[in-house]
Amino acid sequence: MRTIISVAIAVGLLGGSLPACAAQTLEQQQQLKIISYNAYWGMKSDTSKGKQKFAEWARRQDADIIAWQEMNHFTRETLEAFAQSYGHRYAVLLKEPKVAGDDEFFPTAITAKYPIVNVRKMVDNLWHGALFADVGHYHFVVTHMNPFRTSQRIDEMNLILDSIKYGADPNGKWIIAGDLNSFSPLDKNGYNESEMVKELQDKEAKRPVLQNLVNGKMDYTVQQNILSRGFIDVLKQKYPDTFVATAPTKIFYDQAKTPLRYDYIYVSPAMKNDVAEVKVLRDAFTDQYSDHYPVQMIIRNR
Repeated sequence: MRTIISVAIAVGLLGGSLPACAAQTLEQQQQLKIISYNAYWGMKSDTSKGKQKFAEWARRQDADIIAWQEMNHFTRETLEAFAQSYGHRYAVLLKEPKVAGDDEFFPTAITAKYPIVNVRKMVDNLWHGALFADVGHYHFVVTHMNPFRTSQRIDEMNLILDSIKYGADPNGKWIIAGDLNSFSPLDKNGYNESEMVKELQDKEAKRPVLQNLVNGKMDYTVQQNILSRGFIDVLKQKYPDTFVATAPTKIFYDQAKTPLRYDYIYVSPAMKNDVAEVKVLRDAFTDQYSDHYPVQMIIRNR
């Protein structure tokens, strides 16, 4: 009898529940929730040990996959522990600083409920870098583009797009997510260009390192190049006639006086009909804990 009871417990028959190790696989999910979030300077606004305010927020979202930007001061070990604290068993960090405590080091990261495989960490010729990783048959690129120069952003995005084009599965299911620090031509109607140009000119006068205007005008080349490769801006796919800003939030923001959209999720043509829902997540937490709002996408998993 003791043996029978032990076996019953082992297979989860008592109480009618399965053991924790019998969690559903990615293939069993009808939908997947994906979030991209620039968490502001290594989650600087969260002073709790282990960044548990961010973790509590992430637990409430119950996303399957989160693409993070500005993960300053995280290491592989601390990222894995952070991800575990909100239910993600898998986590990958793009890079760690050579000098501990480097406050100007801005890696991206990806965490997920499901195995993250085929990881490639691209840092050459990129300001912050790009993290390539697969979750199931979905190919992710998590990046954070150069904030200072449009010409370098153009080069960076062309490098990422060519890495996809000449890769092993160019026609597969690709997701590009991150803070792209650039304007979309699909948002032209949402910007007062004369005011934006004046603001950018003022900033460039104060900080000569900034070269974000091109011939004295706002430039849309980075985003146009993504669109020209057939990628779909999922937020504009869902809201083609509405400008939805992702910055600033309600905390201080020293990069713009007017609403901007710098945070994007793009999908490849193979996923055009998979997108079920897209929105910018605005709540009491995201109002206060970063200078960017996160973008969420729900896709049909097929």
